[in-house]
Amino acid sequence: MKKMAIFVEGLTELKFIDRLLREVVSEKNLEITHAQLRGGHNSTHRQLTILPKDKSLAAREYCVTIYDSGTDNRVASDIRDQYDSLVRAGFSRIIGVRDVRPECTLDQIPKLRRGLRFKIKTQPIDPLFILCIMETEAWFLAEFTHYRHISPALTTSRIFEAFGFDPEHDDMELRTEPAQDLTNIYQLEGFTYKKRSHTIQRTIDALDYCRIYLEHGDRFSDLGSFITLLEDFFSGS
Repeated sequence: MKKMAIFVEGLTELKFIDRLLREVVSEKNLEITHAQLRGGHNSTHRQLTILPKDKSLAAREYCVTIYDSGTDNRVASDIRDQYDSLVRAGFSRIIGVRDVRPECTLDQIPKLRRGLRFKIKTQPIDPLFILCIMETEAWFLAEFTHYRHISPALTTSRIFEAFGFDPEHDDMELRTEPAQDLTNIYQLEGFTYKKRSHTIQRTIDALDYCRIYLEHGDRFSDLGSFITLLEDFFSGS
């Protein structure tokens, strides 16, 4: 069984990546496990909890464990702390996924990338860090067909008239607060978007994952890198 570990900053990223994997990889070959890392100011007091999974599932060809670090500034440190145990457990890929905001502005992203790799081991596994610029919700904004599933009245022309940007064609990485943009758009029809399970899930369910997988790698370089790594992993490379 090939194993991949993906460390994310929170529930939004966990739900999105879980759904993306299930949409693009046959579930008969894939086992996905969720884990939480919580508490503490150092590895001694950091608590790892592996969440229950369906024990009736037979062994799969691929196993992906998604670790919810609970906050953006814990993703890199959790990878450092868990690295040796992941190697011993037979993982062959390690990925960290986190937002840029609110820790950094656009011009500080190169510094953030360097900082994420501080004291990160690279042998036998070289972890890859994926940045959501400025937030994961930028990827959701750009998947412009999902708005009609929230409400048929949420057209891109209406969004442009109300807020002055076009999610279909404009660069959503230049939006400074993508989550707030989603809230503003949804509120045109009386809905909202908050970092809560049910509203996150509504958006997750509305997204077109084929479009994201096949087209959005060209719009978001980090997402493109993530998709390429997934393709390599699941193709046996």
